[in-house]
Amino acid sequence: MPILTRYSIVCQIPGAEPYTICAYNGADLSQALGITQANLPEGHYGWIQECGEAFVKVSGQTQPAYADFRPNAAKRDLKEELSKSPQEQDKNPLAREALERLSQLPPLLMEAGAYCGLIREARDVFVNCHFYACVAMCGISFERFQRDKATPYGITRKHTMKQVRSILRKNKILLPETLDLCKKMADLRNDYAHGHGLNPKEDALKSLDWMRSFIDNETDLMRNYVIINGTLNRTPVAGTKT
Repeated sequence: MPILTRYSIVCQIPGAEPYTICAYNGADLSQALGITQANLPEGHYGWIQECGEAFVKVSGQTQPAYADFRPNAAKRDLKEELSKSPQEQDKNPLAREALERLSQLPPLLMEAGAYCGLIREARDVFVNCHFYACVAMCGISFERFQRDKATPYGITRKHTMKQVRSILRKNKILLPETLDLCKKMADLRNDYAHGHGLNPKEDALKSLDWMRSFIDNETDLMRNYVIINGTLNRTPVAGTKT
């Protein structure tokens, strides 16, 4: 196995012993385990950042990013847990259920920003079975992203979210479909903020689905890149020569 350089995105080698890793190749994140934070000699996996702010290599440069590959590890751990006898599984059903919820979430590799910590909290409270709080945190993370994007255009804390979305739409800062998602998320979050939520688990899943669409639209690093040998490489624009 070649040496993995700093900021490589890594995955587990299929069929190998657990945590036997290599640089990850591909366009999706379904097998990625983390990002290396040190040079890794052959036969060593060292320390790998699974979740949080990190740097990724892009054509010799480094770019700040936020990664959360915990759902991939959860799928691996859940498979191992389900291979045990029913008696063994019954010893810790709450832990298994948390793994099941975490495994439902998409892995993330997105542009770093203040909103990332809020997104992590929204995902964490879902995993911990706090569905009411999940809806609220999804709404808060959407709001922070919008306000950050609108700040260069004179938006302050005194402006309503309706005014913020109007500024973003007028200046074409976010896609129209993203702004529609933001409006739906704000309405749902307000229902829960005022104690009117009726289906917390279903609405938490709906909110997280909207969050995934929002990230795909606006801040997912994989929109424009493919992973080759563990580093990000810009995807050629259709019709251009490589």
